[in-house]
Amino acid sequence: TARAEDAPAVRALGAAEVLDYREPDLTGRLRRAAPDGFDVHLDTSGHGVLADAVELLAHGGRMVAMVGLGGGPGELSPGRLYTKDASIVGFAISNAGVSDLARAARAVGRLLRDSPWRPRIAGRLPLSRTAEAHRRLEAGEVRGRLVLTVP
Repeated sequence: TARAEDAPAVRALGAAEVLDYREPDLTGRLRRAAPDGFDVHLDTSGHGVLADAVELLAHGGRMVAMVGLGGGPGELSPGRLYTKDASIVGFAISNAGVSDLARAARAVGRLLRDSPWRPRIAGRLPLSRTAEAHRRLEAGEVRGRLVLTVP
């Protein structure tokens, strides 16, 4: 999922289908896009509805949560995870050790070298303007990444 205006860029990176995450019937569109469910659901926003996400998992699928999971309408029944052989796992980079981080850095480097994907740089600010960068991010003014530079 992505913003509608980002769909062409996401397709250029190889996505077969791109859905606007702001659509009112996103769950229905996702279900139609993958009628057998998703093998992996990576949640980096925490804005989705947990019960809906679990319903969209394939048999044996797993959800990786990198942020606090959203609640919202509908209550998650642990039985749905059980009957699908599905799981929810959390990932917090702050729990990773030095060797884990080094291994991840090498893997990310390989992926970036071998992929057309490049991060969208929304701007560069000196480190002294870190507070401004946080304000802009929290206000939702930034589309992409702000890079803080050291003089």
